[in-house]
Amino acid sequence: MTNRVFRRASIMVVFTIIFLIFFNSTGTNWERVNAATFEQSIMDNPDALLLDVRTTAEWEQDGHLEGAVLIPHSDLEDRSDELPDDKEELILLYCRSGNRSQEAAETLIDLGYTNIIELATGINGWKDADKPVLYG
Repeated sequence: MTNRVFRRASIMVVFTIIFLIFFNSTGTNWERVNAATFEQSIMDNPDALLLDVRTTAEWEQDGHLEGAVLIPHSDLEDRSDELPDDKEELILLYCRSGNRSQEAAETLIDLGYTNIIELATGINGWKDADKPVLYG
């Protein structure tokens, strides 16, 4: 009898965990998009934070998108006071190739931000798509 109760309780715990993993929505919207979609997102959301998470050297040498704010991905938590107060505000996010921006998106989600559009190809893919870049 005790084995049966323990077994049923174990099954209930497993199903509860599965339910929470698959059906508990956090309300977070994080999209990884191509250059054309990212450009359209910038045009459609002129008040969104356009966030470059590369290094200062990359910003200066490889250029940046017009209107972007530079906060290196490793500094996001320390410089969170420079991020929007409204955690639901759209953040448009990019790096060099799409790797650090993924890490940055995860950091932003950990900080409570819920609306992120990330340039999957980074600024390299942006330039490959002949999109404009500013230098200096």
